[in-house]
Amino acid sequence: MSTLNLGLSEAMYLEPIISGLNGLGIPTNIHREIPAKLALNMSEASPLLKAGCAFLSPIDYGRRGGDYRIVPRIAISSSIPTATITLSINRNVSNIHRIAVDVRVTSEIILAKIILLEKFPNLASDTEAIQFVPMMPNVHEMLSKADAALVVNQYPNQYPAGNVFTVDLVQEWQDLTELPYVHGIWVGREDHLNDEAISGMINGQRHGETLLPEAGERAAAMFNRTQDECLRHLESFRYSLGEAEEQSLSEFFRYAYYHGVLGDVPDLNFFATSLPPLPQISSN
Repeated sequence: MSTLNLGLSEAMYLEPIISGLNGLGIPTNIHREIPAKLALNMSEASPLLKAGCAFLSPIDYGRRGGDYRIVPRIAISSSIPTATITLSINRNVSNIHRIAVDVRVTSEIILAKIILLEKFPNLASDTEAIQFVPMMPNVHEMLSKADAALVVNQYPNQYPAGNVFTVDLVQEWQDLTELPYVHGIWVGREDHLNDEAISGMINGQRHGETLLPEAGERAAAMFNRTQDECLRHLESFRYSLGEAEEQSLSEFFRYAYYHGVLGDVPDLNFFATSLPPLPQISSN
């Protein structure tokens, strides 16, 4: 099998997928980058990702959906609070005019806008558009310069202490839509992956779901956390792209279009493949 060229972020929730590929001996060339830079590399057809794909956020796919194809059956999503995407608000704020945002991310900014306008319209400014201020992800510094702070945690973290009100945006998305929030999907150009590569990625993902303890051990060393803490974090996510995840992506695009972020609602375009349905794999 040819080497898979994969672009992905440092997020801990990706470790089971990497463990699965490694466990099956699938050769990979991994390029780590922040999500916003991954999207730029894909749009410019970077040589680093040529004939490969990147793990992109929903909005980075949505903005160029006509150029990309989605690897079927693989996604990372969650429905419960994990402090992965949080919006911290100064308690003395009655209207949010300025949100300091983590410079590394993309879709999470749109998610924050959707949740504020749909679920907390009393907090959104009724006289002007919300201003997003890019900053490095230090909550207390961000809140000194803005009404609220959007932070995306790449690994298990605590909610910030102090005089702030913190909203878990994944939980709010699930409450709004009754669907999981999709953190990302594998995306490539139409001629970048063949059946063999797609099959290898799918099998790697499925194998990785059986290796969560091993992935937790590896993540503990990478992120300086305990193995139990990392395992609990990884078990909070789903790693497959099924009907609920597809519905969630489509719903996210509809909200983004409604709130003026996207010019249209993109279709979910998958790589054409002749792969048969996969048998169920037990995690026991």
